[in-house]
Amino acid sequence: MPDINQIKLLRDQLNAALEIPGQNPNPVMTMNTQGTLLYTNPSGADLADQMGLTIGSTMPSQLVEQATTAAVADLELAVGVHRFSFHTVAMPELAIINIYVKDVTAEQAIARFPEENPNPVLRISPAGILLYANAGASFVLESWNLRPGSTVPTALLAHLDNSSEQHNLELNCGNRTYSFHLVTVPKTDSINIYGTDVTAMRALTKFPDQNPNPVLRIDMNGALLYANPAAEALRKAWAIELGDHVPNRFITSQQQPTGHSFEMEIGAHYYLFHLSNVPAFDFINIYGTDITAAKDNENILMKLAKYFSPQVYESIFTGDLDVKIQTKRKRLTVFFSDIKGFGQLTERLEPEVLTELITEYLTAMTAIAVKHGGTVDKYIGDAVMVFFGDPKSNGTKEDALACIRMALEMKYSLRSLKKTWKEKGISRPLDIRIGIHSDTCTVGNFGSSDRLDYTTIGNGVNLASRLESSANANQILISEDTYLLVKDEIKCGKLDMIDVKNITHPIQTFEVLSDRLGDQSIDQLDEATDGFELYLDPLSIKDVEHKRQLLERALSLLEGLE
Repeated sequence: MPDINQIKLLRDQLNAALEIPGQNPNPVMTMNTQGTLLYTNPSGADLADQMGLTIGSTMPSQLVEQATTAAVADLELAVGVHRFSFHTVAMPELAIINIYVKDVTAEQAIARFPEENPNPVLRISPAGILLYANAGASFVLESWNLRPGSTVPTALLAHLDNSSEQHNLELNCGNRTYSFHLVTVPKTDSINIYGTDVTAMRALTKFPDQNPNPVLRIDMNGALLYANPAAEALRKAWAIELGDHVPNRFITSQQQPTGHSFEMEIGAHYYLFHLSNVPAFDFINIYGTDITAAKDNENILMKLAKYFSPQVYESIFTGDLDVKIQTKRKRLTVFFSDIKGFGQLTERLEPEVLTELITEYLTAMTAIAVKHGGTVDKYIGDAVMVFFGDPKSNGTKEDALACIRMALEMKYSLRSLKKTWKEKGISRPLDIRIGIHSDTCTVGNFGSSDRLDYTTIGNGVNLASRLESSANANQILISEDTYLLVKDEIKCGKLDMIDVKNITHPIQTFEVLSDRLGDQSIDQLDEATDGFELYLDPLSIKDVEHKRQLLERALSLLEGLE
């Protein structure tokens, strides 16, 4: 027969359980101290079903242990895809335990989300006390010198109090700019702050106004979207307003695969423009630089360059050659040439015709000298002085070879000039004489503190000049010193020794005949006298049979004159 006391206890327990409000939206359960489920409210019944429990079932061991050990912290358990917090309240006088359950799935998600967010997320109290900050907020915390328990900048709280609509607030954090969005969370009596780094965007939109150089923005079709204050002069010069199209050059330039930079003359100024596509925003930024002053300097330098040999000009502006009185002894190969009978020619020609003739001649000779690396020292009327070996040198032998090859090209190029002069009515044959000598000379800047002349002096220079005056028409006369340097590659003919003014011993001379090709020498015939002119270059001749017929006809004409 059942114990009357036990029946009374169970009845009391049941009555106590039935007194628990069934209207509670959160799950409520009751179990006895042995862990037997005695009761669930409607919400609790759904949860018990998900846990596989019915009235009389034994509750999970973790929950029984939690309740019987009087643990302070609530127990969290996962049930399906949700997480629930179980809070136990013991009633010893009835030997039962009430269990109050709360679904904390959303809270857990909210609590975990900020840590995974790369942007700053902070949580503050209504008083502005920092409660939490994720890892992405480390830069903001460091810039504002914040830590949990500190007060955030008052601008954040003032923005929250003064804004009926929650617009974003931009604040500086060190050298960065952040946009902050504040969200009040009444349930937790806190304010969540979500930050975004907008430094790059602010630089993109604010920088052009502060740029002293022109900055424009156009759409992909060339319509003007924006022009900073420095670009107003360009806009006025083009007579365009916002929405009008910029010159077509900007569109065609950005379509080129080789780059988006070009120069343009606008009014009295020159600009260098660089185009930068911004596909993310579907526009093109145009950055301009006024290079008028640089262009003016460039023009001045171009004018000054005409007074210097290219090698000297380059050496000065690269710093290899100091602009001061300074000389040195160096092995050079010196070249002189002049037009034979030029003095008589000046008496027969008008000054304008003479100027045109000598300009044409010196231009052609100078181009050849520069091509071979020579330093054009000076022009003395029709005479040209060139030297090899300074300010740049390829070695004594290579310098001498370059000088000889330059002389040969000058000699052969004279033929085309003669034809041009004949067409202008200059019938007198124009022939050049060339002298070349290799020696140790003094070279550098000579002159005063106000004016310098880059040149070379010495006996070697004088000898080259004397060789030139001793040469016959269209003859390249060289010294033995030069011959010894070039004989392996240049075919020369030995001539008589000559006496030269201011030199005590006779000078052995050689005539340059041709450039060698490998081990074979190719002779070139070049002869021009009264009524007879012949030039033959075996390296460039074509249609040999036709040339042979011409020579046989010329030979027949000569035989008829005998």
